[in-house]
Amino acid sequence: MSSFSLWAAAAVALTLGLGSTAYLWSYRRHRTEVATGIAGLAKMRWREFARLIVEALRDRGFEAESVEESLARGTQAELRLLRAGKPWLLSCKLGDGDYKVPAATVAELADAVRFHGAAGGLLVTTGRFDTHSERVADGLDLYSGETLWELVEPQLPASTRHDIIAAAQKRSIQTIVGAWGAAIVLALIVGFAVPQLLPDEPAMPVAPVAANAPADGNDAKDANDGDAPAQAPASPASPAAATPEPATPTPAAPVAAPHPAAPAPSASSGNAAADRAEVIRTVARLPGTERALWSTPSNLLIYRLIDAEKADVDAICQVMERYPELRSSRVQLQPPPGSNTRVRFFQCKAY
Repeated sequence: MSSFSLWAAAAVALTLGLGSTAYLWSYRRHRTEVATGIAGLAKMRWREFARLIVEALRDRGFEAESVEESLARGTQAELRLLRAGKPWLLSCKLGDGDYKVPAATVAELADAVRFHGAAGGLLVTTGRFDTHSERVADGLDLYSGETLWELVEPQLPASTRHDIIAAAQKRSIQTIVGAWGAAIVLALIVGFAVPQLLPDEPAMPVAPVAANAPADGNDAKDANDGDAPAQAPASPASPAAATPEPATPTPAAPVAAPHPAAPAPSASSGNAAADRAEVIRTVARLPGTERALWSTPSNLLIYRLIDAEKADVDAICQVMERYPELRSSRVQLQPPPGSNTRVRFFQCKAY
């Protein structure tokens, strides 16, 4: 079993990397643009910021009564606006991202709207409103964050908008690169962990064959080659015997029984499991063998790197014959990948 799963690592890296890229580029990038733009607004002077807000409100039907006259009343005083002939009050609060407009300030503007008989009020800030601001914002429109950016973005010069978008994209790309790095690290961890969780490779199923019978004629011949005696070639007939004389048929002489081969010395340890382990270690070292395993207690499965010849079969049988309890086991030769040779079955010794 491999100690590293490339497919699992690739799947994790692509899933996390592409998911992070889609989220950061399509959603977070816009929020980064808003945060970058608001940070730029927070650096403006109060008068410049107030004029920008007044100009942006013109597109929403508001007219400034007199910006300079309102500003003359004091820094950050309420600006008077007109909409449909009715007065409105505008309050602008500058601050960085940590600045929070308290609910008391919102309540003061709401009181001023009621005191002056205005139709409504607007409170704009580059910071944030606290959690209680909306509860006391009776008749007020509150602008901060994205709502503020939507209000002022059309009024900004094209070069300013371009710089803000470019800065946001740069930050987004840096974040995406970091997300891909984290995805690759996690993928490597998963790639090494997955093989440890998978079970060992299951043994290949053995094709059903008749018991004690080789799969084809060639296998039967290979199994019995070691015991069959070599037949001497027939001597050429003499010229005188070219025309045979009629004679009574003589019964054929009985064929002498082959001398049994001397049994191989036993290497059995008396432990069947240990003997099977020794067999697969020895067979795996034979030339042309990729690996060997016991698919069943009586079937030895051998994966070949090259097609097996008679000498390979003999070498396998020499190993098997050293173990009396295993020598009659069935041997299955698995041909190499791409080979047209069929799977071969044979027994070195019959039961």
